[in-house]
Amino acid sequence: MSERVFRLITGMVLWAILLVSTIYQNNTLMIVFCIVLLLEGITNWRIPTIVSKIRFGQSAVNSNQKIDEIKTSPLNHIEAERMMRFVVVLFLLISFFSLPNVLWFFPWYVAGMMIVSGISNICPMVMFLRWVGFR
Repeated sequence: MSERVFRLITGMVLWAILLVSTIYQNNTLMIVFCIVLLLEGITNWRIPTIVSKIRFGQSAVNSNQKIDEIKTSPLNHIEAERMMRFVVVLFLLISFFSLPNVLWFFPWYVAGMMIVSGISNICPMVMFLRWVGFR
């Protein structure tokens, strides 16, 4: 599973969670979703990498990973895809739990952008994070 497919699936799951949480007024699924993304960001055990290891073995995963020889910034140690998970969790926590009456549209926007970035393989957040200096 590539990061592109993961973003598409993550956006669709987030969209479904938002629908369920607005219909049933229950935030449990959103909390679980945020915890899973946060654990992926902290541990760097990404679901696409784990699925690729299970399907194709260790050699397929190692051939797809890029290793930067030159490290010019401390930000180069953290990947942009990993940091994107932190940013998504931060946006969801702020908009869904802190200010739900004011920023009610923002979780829907995040889900929509994840679906679009999964379809087009162009993620503005990852591009911005790479421009800032993440790997």
